[in-house]
Amino acid sequence: MANTYTWDFPTLDVHNTAQNGHDDVIQTIHWRVTAVSDSEQDSDGNYLTASMYGTAGVGIPEADDPDFVAFDSVTKDWCKEKTLASLDKTEAEVQELLDAQITEKAAPAMGNRLPSSW
Repeated sequence: MANTYTWDFPTLDVHNTAQNGHDDVIQTIHWRVTAVSDSEQDSDGNYLTASMYGTAGVGIPEADDPDFVAFDSVTKDWCKEKTLASLDKTEAEVQELLDAQITEKAAPAMGNRLPSSW
C-alpha cells in the first residue's frame, strides 16, 4: 500500500501586539494531515483516506532569538516542523498512524451485527 500524504495549515493564531520586540508572533498552528490510499477502495470505488488534525502551540521567542522567523517568511515546512515537535513524533511515525487507520478501514477488526434470531 502506497499512500499519499498532504499537510494543510488552514490558519495561524497570531499575537496582535509585539512579543519581546517581535511583531506578528505565531501562538498556535492549526493543522491537518491526510493520507489517501492508491490501492484500497471503499464499496463505491473511492480511495480510502485517513486524517489527523489538531493545534500546535508555538512558544514566544526571546528578544534576541536568532531562530525567530518573521511571519511573512513562515513556510509550510516550518509549520510542519513545529507541529511534529509538538506531537513528539517524526513524519514517518505520523504516516504509520495514518497507514494503520487505512488498513483498519480496509479490513476492520470489528463489525456491527445482531443475531439472526432477533
